[in-house]
Amino acid sequence: MRLRTVAIAMALLVTAAEAHAQTAGAPWPARVVTLVVPNPAGSSNDIIARLVGRELSARIGQPVIIENRPGADGTIGVRQVVRAAPDGYTLSFGSSTAYAGVPYLYLNPPYDPLKDLAPVSIVGRSPYVFAVSPALGVKSVTELVALAKARPGQLNYSSIGEGSIAQLGMADFGEKMGIELQHIPYKSTAQSIVDVSTGIIQMQLATVAPTLPMFDAKKIQVLGIAGKNRLPVFPGVPTMAEAGIPGYEHTFWVALFAPAGTPEAIIARLNREVADALATDSVKQAFNAQGVETEHSGAAGLHQILQQDIENYRTIAAKAGIPRR
Repeated sequence: MRLRTVAIAMALLVTAAEAHAQTAGAPWPARVVTLVVPNPAGSSNDIIARLVGRELSARIGQPVIIENRPGADGTIGVRQVVRAAPDGYTLSFGSSTAYAGVPYLYLNPPYDPLKDLAPVSIVGRSPYVFAVSPALGVKSVTELVALAKARPGQLNYSSIGEGSIAQLGMADFGEKMGIELQHIPYKSTAQSIVDVSTGIIQMQLATVAPTLPMFDAKKIQVLGIAGKNRLPVFPGVPTMAEAGIPGYEHTFWVALFAPAGTPEAIIARLNREVADALATDSVKQAFNAQGVETEHSGAAGLHQILQQDIENYRTIAAKAGIPRR
């Protein structure tokens, strides 16, 4: 009886080993792919990630699920991907702050975005919008500046955290206009924009997706678009240059990364599928509805953009006196 039990156990081990070998040798993808989004559900990045995940799933023939892992400027979610097996089944989908922001935010970064991640492609780019509370009683950027100068240090603004790109943009605004503003960090735009509508927060350089419903409901005002062009979803709102601040542009990009060491064939397949998806009218329209313009860079292009932004953000943060943690 004992010999029979041992024989059965050995047979089960052999079967399991064979199944593992077959799975390991199977062409990618052979199972579910996870996109780890380092932002809360309902955020701009989350909405875009779900659009991309749906398109990827249709093209690779496997489910693509979204796992939201917000916190610590996006580093919690990205670190999860950095530590994952480089097999193409765990990918990172986030915005500039979680990647280009880390080297200037931390004295001892939890990862090196240039070494610990394999770039796949930029997916889209969106300008920030300059949102203010109706309670301020201003109708333009020039009126806002005049009010801030009359009340130095008394007006506040929110961002998704100390050292975030939105904070850098507001620090840049304050410097250009010669005004002093108080920064109040939040965990997400979806949370802080509600407080802008009630007047608890007076202004914010905000992302489009969570701002749009508040704008449509006339609960907030948008004084300007911090990009080169106006956005159809904010009719009548000028660019910041048109509003009186030439050269003031602050945008964020969203992109797809894999763990470093992911096979080049998988990176190439992902890049190709992303490019095909972004070229479709339905995806362009869905992105535009969120205030995001589709953009495809390729792996090498994303690496270059990441490298340039790390240096640019480090310079702005040092100029603004934002300490590294």
